[in-house]
Formats: sequence, C-alpha cells, structure tokens
Amino acid sequence: MILHTNKTIKIKHTNKTIRLPEDLKKQIDLFWKEQIKNNQHLFNGEDWNVTKMEELNNEIILHLEKTNYAHYLYDERHGIEEKYACHKISSGVFIETIDGYAVIGELDKNTSYPNCLQVSGGGIDKEDILNGEIDIVETAKRELKEELNIDLYSKKQIKNYKFKYIEIPEGTRHAYTIILKAISNLTARQLNKHFEEYKKWLEDNNKEIEFNKLYFLKIGHSVNELDKLDNPKRIYLRQLLEIEDKLKNVN
Repeated sequence: MILHTNKTIKIKHTNKTIRLPEDLKKQIDLFWKEQIKNNQHLFNGEDWNVTKMEELNNEIILHLEKTNYAHYLYDERHGIEEKYACHKISSGVFIETIDGYAVIGELDKNTSYPNCLQVSGGGIDKEDILNGEIDIVETAKRELKEELNIDLYSKKQIKNYKFKYIEIPEGTRHAYTIILKAISNLTARQLNKHFEEYKKWLEDNNKEIEFNKLYFLKIGHSVNELDKLDNPKRIYLRQLLEIEDKLKNVN
C-alpha cells in the first residue's frame, strides 16, 4: 500500500542479522541456486530488513537489521510467514517532466523482474552508509544515476525533489519503498533522448543495463495509460499514479 506523505524519513539500524530457521535457510539456498542457473547476472548481496516503523508528527522512523537478497527474492516469489518475512527497504525517485509526464521504467530482461514497470530505485548499498548512518536519499540518488544517468543534485536536470511516498507492506508483499518526487527541468522528449543515448553508451561499453525502456504517461490520465500496458507492474505504481492524477485534476 502506498502512503502519500511529506514527512521526513529517518533510518535507524543495527549490525544484527535476522535469524532464520535452518529448514527455511535450506529452502532459500536451494531456491537461489536455481535462480543463478537461470540468470547468472543475479548477485546475492547484503540487504536490509525493516523490523519496525514509527510514525511521529513530523517524521517516519524505520528500524533495520541485516539480511540478504536471496531472502528477499524468495519471500517475493514464494511468501514467508510474517515472523521471518523479508521486509526489504528500497528507495527511489518518481520523476515528473517539466511538461507533465510521469517517467516509468521497464526493467531489462536480465534483471530479477524482466519487463516489470516501476520508478527508478533499488536497495541500500554500502556506498549509502555515511559515518555509520544510512542516507536513504543517497540510495535514491545513486540508483537514479545508475539507471537513467540523471543527477538528483543537478539543477540543470532536476528542478527540485522531496519525500512524497512510502510503500508499506500489503498482502504477501512485505517490502518498504521510500519514494522521492522530483520535478525534472527536461521535457519528456528531452529526457527520453538523454536515456537512449545513455543506454547506447552502456551497450557499447558492455555495462549493466537495468532499464530497457522508458514510458512517459501524461499525469492527469496516467492510470488509464498505465492500464493499457501489458507489462507486470510493481504494486505501488498504480496507487501512486492515482494520487498524482487526482492532484493534477484538482489543480
């Protein structure tokens, strides 16, 4: 479920690692070996699990402990009981172009979710831990640079940004996704040209491609345009665009 919020998001973490039952760990290990057979681009790196969320007057605090990507992916594909589920945390950026289009990415065929539609974003990396503290904006900034070659801090590319949404667990999806909203100084046409040039550079230099394609959905009727696409979609995406459409139509 997606929450629309202007509250500051803060992260608190420990070096503690979630303890899973031995039989569950064996199931996850077998599952991961199968995934690697099918897609050698996957990497079982360190990941983070949200143990608690506190919502205060002006901020939301998320408490984290360590886990790994295999735990997350197994939970996403097969489901794990709440006690041992992976409440993975991710951060991303929802971009609105200067001419009013929502920027949605289609994941590449070599990713964990081929052709899935989502906003730019991903999990926390060691680079995002500064002086022992996790900087969730840095996570979003890094992912945006890797996926679209857009610099969140560049005034030429981004007019402004702020915390706007947080996805919280719903049904069998246990993930938390913190989403900034950024207004781009580029039009949809300019941004797409920028992305296609960047993708060609990645291909020419044998670099990893995370987004195969970008879609530009006119805010105000973006949900209708999204529904016409047959791709698998992140659960939060339609809910986010419903809010954006409603805000645009009110204004």
